[in-house]
This record gives sequence, structure tokens and C-alpha cells, in this order.
Amino acid sequence: MRKFATLVAATMTAVLTLSMGSVVMADDAPDFTGEGSIMYMVTGLGDMSFNDSGEVGMNTLRAAGYEVKTVETGDDASNYLDTMYDMLDIGYDYVIASSTYQEQVETVAPEYPDTKFVLFDINSDTQVAADNILYIYFKQNESSYLGGIVAAGLSENGAIGAIGGVENPVIKDFITGFVDGAKAYKEDIKVSTGWVGDWSNTAKMKEICNTQNSSAGVDVFFPIAGGAGTGAFEAATEIDGSWALGVDSDQYASFINSNEAFAKVIPTSVTKEVGNTMVNLFKDPSSIAWGTLQAMGVAEDAVGLAENDYYAEVVPQEIRDAVETAKNGIKDGSIVVKSYFDGTEDDYAALISSVS
Repeated sequence: MRKFATLVAATMTAVLTLSMGSVVMADDAPDFTGEGSIMYMVTGLGDMSFNDSGEVGMNTLRAAGYEVKTVETGDDASNYLDTMYDMLDIGYDYVIASSTYQEQVETVAPEYPDTKFVLFDINSDTQVAADNILYIYFKQNESSYLGGIVAAGLSENGAIGAIGGVENPVIKDFITGFVDGAKAYKEDIKVSTGWVGDWSNTAKMKEICNTQNSSAGVDVFFPIAGGAGTGAFEAATEIDGSWALGVDSDQYASFINSNEAFAKVIPTSVTKEVGNTMVNLFKDPSSIAWGTLQAMGVAEDAVGLAENDYYAEVVPQEIRDAVETAKNGIKDGSIVVKSYFDGTEDDYAALISSVS
């Protein structure tokens, strides 16, 4: 079945880490049972963000009875395909992977028709490539719209910043929603943007935040950059009166026991509930519409804000009320959040220019 040579065992040992339950275990016993084997493929755990959110869901699925193996591939894309083949040859009923692995999944899926694949964090215009793949598009523009309201409301200087990891359509969709929400709350808000260039360079993230603060007065940062985002939290701890929003998971909760200083500059997080989404899917995998693209946003509780006790403590009621109004408006359709995928690159450039 395989068309490509696999990595030799020594290379596999160097590249892979197989985890059976690191990060955070499920808080409550699941109210369902499941069976079958699942492979969850990630670049690496420990980002306290996107990948870890998914792993929390995997731990719930483990507790429900699924046999789940988390495969950490590292960042070297040249190894992804051979890694996937090696793991598939072991045999899995399901594979869960982000859009990072889209090319590889679409290559192997026709060769493994008895395996079902879930590809999440996909572009909204993705074409379905095989009938054993479920594509999930998160409406990250909707959750970042809510984050934009909080950022604009908390900013004392009327200047906020959005810093992406790798420049791609999904991150631009985050930024589009963030700007749209910020402008809805404070029409004359200024937004600076920047790019780290990868998902891990915390020093570069911190440098960009410091530059945005010194040059434009930015006092609320929105890092959309995976593990590199901690550079924004570090910057915020050193810039008096500044904040940094978390992303993908509740990063206040992630840091409060390990780095209280970081936690205290995170008023809320723009969440993408990867783990919850996977748990909801696998409560009844027989009902999954394989071979389709599904969009999930605020209305499906797949994205939103972390509204924890600290959020209630540090975010004024007026701002929280505006968030609640926006959530209801998105759900009932009276608010349609701008999306990068609905326009052109020129439209995106014009939006960024309008707040610079």
C-alpha cells in the first residue's frame, strides 16, 4: 500500500515522541463510551495553546475508552509524510490532524479507505479531496471579534497590536475579525500588525511587541503564534499597564500555577476549542458526515472567549456586556463578522490600512 520509503528506525526515534496522556487530564469522567483507535498528530505538545487544547480532548476520549496515541512530529515538514505512513501501517481507525498536515492526509487517505481522517483548522474554501476525510473550518474571525472588543476596551492609549506566527490565511482571518471587533467597540482604535515568521521564536515576538509599544503606544497585544506567543506575555509583564490576550486555549489557566506573572497580564483568551470539538464528534462517530467540510463558530460553541474568574475581575462590566451583546448578535445573525476568506488580499490590506 505504501508508495514512499519509510524512515529508518533510528530516524523515527529522533523525530517522534509518542505520548499517552501528557498535558492536562480531563476534569470530569466522560458521560459516553467509545471504542476504536485514534492517532492525534501534532508538531509538539507543551505550547499551552492550540496543540495542548486538542490533547485535553484526547485525554477525555482516552477516559471514554478510545485507544488514543498522540504523535509529536516536530516542525520539519519533510518528515511528515513518512511519519504518517509509518503510523498508519501500525493501524488506526481514525486520524486527527490539523491543516499543518493537510497535504499529507490528502495523499494517504485514498490509500487507507478503511481509516477515517479529521482535518481541522482548514481554510473555508477548501475542497473535499476524499470521502473518508472530515474537514473542519473554525470561524476564528468570530472569536477574535470578541477579543477585539476586549482589547479596544482595555487599551488606555487607543492602540492595540496583533502579531501572527507564520503569515497564512487562517492567521489573517484571526486578524480580520480582531480588527472588525475592535472598530465596532471603538471606531478610532489603532491596530498595529506584525509577523514572527514561525511558531516558536519567543524573542522575536517580544521584540515586535516592544517595538509596537514604543513606536505606536500599543498597550494590548494579541499574539496568534503558538508557542511564540509567550514572548508577548513576557513583554506585557515589563510594559507598565499593558495586557496580552491568550489564544486557542485558556492561557490564564495554563500559566496561573507555573508563571503567575504571565497569567496576570492575560485578561482573557480567544479560544478555539479543538479538544471540545473532537470530544463532541467522537461521542457518536457513526453520525460524522465524512467527505464534507463543516464550519464551526460561536453558535456551535467551537470558538469564543475564556470567561474565567480573572476575566470577570479585570475586564469592566461595560466591556463584558459588549462581548455578550456581540455573542448574541453573531448567534442570531444580526452581526456578520468580517472574514479574510470573504474578500481579497486587497480588501485585507485596506482593512489593515484603515486602522494603522
